[in-house]
Amino acid sequence: MTSDNIVNLNSSRGFTRMDNSLMEALATVDLPARELRVLMAIARQTIGYQLETKRLTADEIGKHTNMRRDVTSKAISHLLERRIIYRVGGSRGDIGISPIREWSFYEKKPSNLTETKSSHSAQIVSLRPETSETKTATSLLYGKKEPLLTLSSKEINPPQEQSEPPKPDRKAPFGMTQLLADNPHSVPEQLLADWLTQRKAKRAAVTATVWSTVNAELAKCVEAGISASDAITEALTAGWQGFKASWVIKRLAEWTPPAPPTPSSPSRHTGFADRDYTAGLIQREDGSYAL
Repeated sequence: MTSDNIVNLNSSRGFTRMDNSLMEALATVDLPARELRVLMAIARQTIGYQLETKRLTADEIGKHTNMRRDVTSKAISHLLERRIIYRVGGSRGDIGISPIREWSFYEKKPSNLTETKSSHSAQIVSLRPETSETKTATSLLYGKKEPLLTLSSKEINPPQEQSEPPKPDRKAPFGMTQLLADNPHSVPEQLLADWLTQRKAKRAAVTATVWSTVNAELAKCVEAGISASDAITEALTAGWQGFKASWVIKRLAEWTPPAPPTPSSPSRHTGFADRDYTAGLIQREDGSYAL
């Protein structure tokens, strides 16, 4: 007669023989429920058939544990990291249960986790479908259970790209038209054209300020008795980039030809041929003269 708390094994259905140390290890290892279910399924498919390793896919293990393929894959990866199971070959190789001495019974907490977080929080797999990338967080504003939120116009309408300020217009060129319009000394147009050409060759800009300064210097030349045309001509001849009245006055003074010499009194040593040397003398018979 058997006791009520003893369960007899029905050998007709078969059974899995487990090593006692392995059973004790399974009872003491710190694993999440999903990973423990995966480990038990692997043990059933290997030890249950007296195999060390067996080729088991995530889909096959998912059927034995009634879990999705992605959840099963994560559990297998974590068991491999804890060295509780091992794989022969690559990612699709056979799977077996590692020797108990190699197991990592307790998972070490990452250094960046706080004490309030569980050591297995990173292993929790959500069964809720992931949000599609096409959905945005703003969809929660119009949920039936959530109150409507009032947003400012700045949050609803993104800031518009500011248009660049208009570039200032370029200054109008200062040329012959402007020179003739402001020509108080009536400098001939040809001289002005030559002066502009010379300034351009020397890469010197001609502006209203420059021309106003030249007119002021021409006024000084006129006061010194030099016409504006002569002053511009001298500047062109000298090849000056600038223009100063003092330069023109000095240049003309240096180039003024000397005055012709004044006639002197006649010399007393001249006019011998015009003198009468027979005056007061008596002519002789032989044609000579005597006193």
